[in-house]
Amino acid sequence: MSSTAETFSAPPLPARVAPPRLADRCYPLRYLGLLTACLILMKPILVDQDALLAPMVKAATAAVFTVLCLMHLARRVPLSPVFLVFVFYRLAFLPPTLYHGGDILNWGYASVAQVSLLLLIELQADVGPDARRRLLRVIADLLLAYLVINYLMILTGTHRTFTMDGQFAQPSYLLGIRTRVTDCIFTAALVSLLYDSVSPRRYGWRTILALALGALQIISLQVATAAVGAGIAAVFYFGARVRDGPIRTVFSMRGVTVFGLLVNLLVVGARVQLYFTTALGHLFGKSASLTGRTDLWDAAYPILAESPLLGHGINYEFGAFIPGANGLTWQAHNQYLQLMYDGGLAAVLLFLAMLWLASSSVDCSGVDPRARAAFVSVYAAMSVMMVTEIYTYNMALFYLIPFLAARAEQLTGGAERGGKGAR
Repeated sequence: MSSTAETFSAPPLPARVAPPRLADRCYPLRYLGLLTACLILMKPILVDQDALLAPMVKAATAAVFTVLCLMHLARRVPLSPVFLVFVFYRLAFLPPTLYHGGDILNWGYASVAQVSLLLLIELQADVGPDARRRLLRVIADLLLAYLVINYLMILTGTHRTFTMDGQFAQPSYLLGIRTRVTDCIFTAALVSLLYDSVSPRRYGWRTILALALGALQIISLQVATAAVGAGIAAVFYFGARVRDGPIRTVFSMRGVTVFGLLVNLLVVGARVQLYFTTALGHLFGKSASLTGRTDLWDAAYPILAESPLLGHGINYEFGAFIPGANGLTWQAHNQYLQLMYDGGLAAVLLFLAMLWLASSSVDCSGVDPRARAAFVSVYAAMSVMMVTEIYTYNMALFYLIPFLAARAEQLTGGAERGGKGAR
């Protein structure tokens, strides 16, 4: 009887499934820690202009840096060559800053924030595919939120007035003045494209929104440099998709590194734009001086010659590059001239070494062709825009390109595909 009873006994009742918690259903709560860290390390410029928020974020940055270092020590995550070169690159600015009595606190804070961002990316890339996808999603959504808020401020006329010694004034939004707003556009498009590359869809709503918001703000703010960059990005994206073959072409990351450096040498050094004065006037409403940039470069050369190897340090002397207008313009309005001024030839060479190593990580890996094209196009755009702008001070957004490229294969699932397409 016992065996019969056991045979025909009723099946056990299924275990009661607990309803999902609010933290699991609510997107911001689910990724709260990662979102907070990214928000602190990639804060909007408007935060720096707030006397209350700025010191709080700096203290939070130190806390995030400490936690990330402890996590790396506990998990023993291998550091990429890009990380090691970047640390030496930041250290290159320290001796001239100390020697000339520059802004050592600014150097330290910027270094900690940028190194922390790279530590975060390397840590997430080493955990697993879910963590990598989560990282791309959080960064993409954060940058899109910045663009949305910034565009609403433009539409409503909400802004602060940025001034320098009472000689220079223009509207400053969440992301800064108009030429700083466009810094976010290209990196937002890059991260959104990378996120889409690890999903079945070809172009998701994040990519479409990033491109739409970018175009609207470039047109609204009339930033000629960003318009040129957008055109270059489109050409290189198409070229990289069509020529997804040999890496020794201009449509590769290393090809773009050489291309960008060559463009800087031709424009800043050889002044090749003098031969296209008429075209510049008709297409962009610009003169061959590129809105006075050539005057700044001419003023920079004798200053750089005073200390070519080590430079003058961070924020050594404001207004040094514009004759007869102290305080009006403190930067050389060119990436490489500014690096020469801040850290000398040593900083420039380490900067190029970092870009080359990051480029090699993409070129010689099995990343998805869409991800490769996204890297190449955005990198090409910002490499050319470096001719007249500086892209290594603002929220570390330019550094997202080499930082993400250093772990491109892991972040985009190339390792899981068995290295297919690796060169």
